[in-house]
Amino acid sequence: MAVKNAKKILSLKRRKGRQAEQKYLIEGIRLCEEALASSDTLEQLVFCRESIARNKRLENLYQTAIAQGIPIQQTNWRAFKGMSDTHTPQGVLGVVAMRTWDRASVLNTDGPFLILDRISDPGNLGVIMRTAEAAACAGIFLTRGSVELHNPKVVRATMGAIFRLPIFPLQNGCDLLRHLRQRNIAIIAAHIDGTVFHELNATPSVALLLGNEAFGIDPAYLAMADHTVTIPMAAPVESLNIAVASGILLYKICELTHRRSAR
Repeated sequence: MAVKNAKKILSLKRRKGRQAEQKYLIEGIRLCEEALASSDTLEQLVFCRESIARNKRLENLYQTAIAQGIPIQQTNWRAFKGMSDTHTPQGVLGVVAMRTWDRASVLNTDGPFLILDRISDPGNLGVIMRTAEAAACAGIFLTRGSVELHNPKVVRATMGAIFRLPIFPLQNGCDLLRHLRQRNIAIIAAHIDGTVFHELNATPSVALLLGNEAFGIDPAYLAMADHTVTIPMAAPVESLNIAVASGILLYKICELTHRRSAR
């Protein structure tokens, strides 16, 4: 069975197509379940007929999508595999419209916020987004030069956080930092010569700044930070994966925020 608008769906496998359509693909049962539960931008789902018949969870997803009025298409395994971006397709993919968040509204929340400067690895970005949502981060800002937010590897690694967590890509770093400081949001930058994270003090509102995996934070952005923080490491280790570092620091900031609000 042919899939209607198959060429447009296939175009979303490429960055140029995603930018032109302002849509992106999601794939797999878990991610499509998350989209159904939390996203108002899910436009359609495409199922492999043979997979529905063999997988109860996939059949439940199919029935839930019908009940919610999500447009659905079915096709055979051969056609579905040609549309898939994974080595072992699970029999379902979806088309999601890119969501636009209101920056002013997000910044009116208590935070904390996360600023990622030129992060390049899609898996790292996806894991950071998932961790940030778990740590009650209010929003993430990506400076220009960062990996594309809707890269398929990023989307898969978020495990659904991309549907719920406000993300602002293509930010001018200096303009962003100036704006945050004008709003009395303290900028804490991760840096090897910073204060040990155990010694951080609570602040009313804070944004954590992390830099590129290989080159760190742009010196111009680092100069605008209010504080620097570091994670001590036993020799001979000199650095941590950025996703791991973000989790440690975000949870420390989360702890300080809760301690402050409890006073």
